[in-house]
Amino acid sequence: MATLGQKPATQHVSLQKQTITGNGGTSYTLQQSVGSALDIAVFINNTRQEPSVAYSASGTTLTMTGAVNSSDSFYVIFLGKAIATTGLPVDGVGTANINANAVTDAKIAAMAATKLTGTVASARLPTGTPVQVVANTESTYNGGASAALTRDDTVPQQSEVHICLQATITPKFANSKLLIQASIPGGHQYNSYTACCLFKDSGAAIQVMPQYFPSNGTNAAWNLTHFMDAGSTAAATFKVGLGSNSGNIYQNGDATSRKYGGASASTLVIMEIAG
Repeated sequence: MATLGQKPATQHVSLQKQTITGNGGTSYTLQQSVGSALDIAVFINNTRQEPSVAYSASGTTLTMTGAVNSSDSFYVIFLGKAIATTGLPVDGVGTANINANAVTDAKIAAMAATKLTGTVASARLPTGTPVQVVANTESTYNGGASAALTRDDTVPQQSEVHICLQATITPKFANSKLLIQASIPGGHQYNSYTACCLFKDSGAAIQVMPQYFPSNGTNAAWNLTHFMDAGSTAAATFKVGLGSNSGNIYQNGDATSRKYGGASASTLVIMEIAG
């Protein structure tokens, strides 16, 4: 007579048992390799122990949480010999089981910001993203820088101006852009041609903003903006100076003294922007 369903088994699988003598410690050797604690059942004094809590197992190493004495009844039943599973046990995969570069970005759902370390490559930053800002403010009054800046077709030198303030930046990326802005409040002695000059390190001026004052002894404000390539990741010091072809110029005040209690101060801001 025909039957429906699976054909009855004609053989049975026997579970293997290993009797172990306690050595007063926690580490023991299994007679066959296992994948995890879930592949075996451990009994002490005929009481089954909880996998991954009372013991762990990997390969032929069995590690008990507590010590087992020689007087204890101690044995292991190998479940893995009789059970075929399609899924991995909870603790069945360790770091050594994962191939290098096997986990891709698509497999990572999210990651806490506190887990992120290292430096972000410039290619990861959209063009125009601020990378860092360095700034300096100087409220000290300068009582008069003598005229030394010649109004001709030569590039101003640092020796021709009064250096008002400076700031140093170390770019994160060589392909970044630098946006530099400076504002110098003050005054001048005579009607004169003045200039606000930007210098890099010990070199000549890389930006000059001229300003003419037709009358004597008035308040003044010099403002400068410059945009350039970072060029490298080496530290660079930028300096802002004031020069005049006639009479004195004054920083953070007028011909007599500082004004507004230091709130009227010179400022230099350098922003690195992803290129």
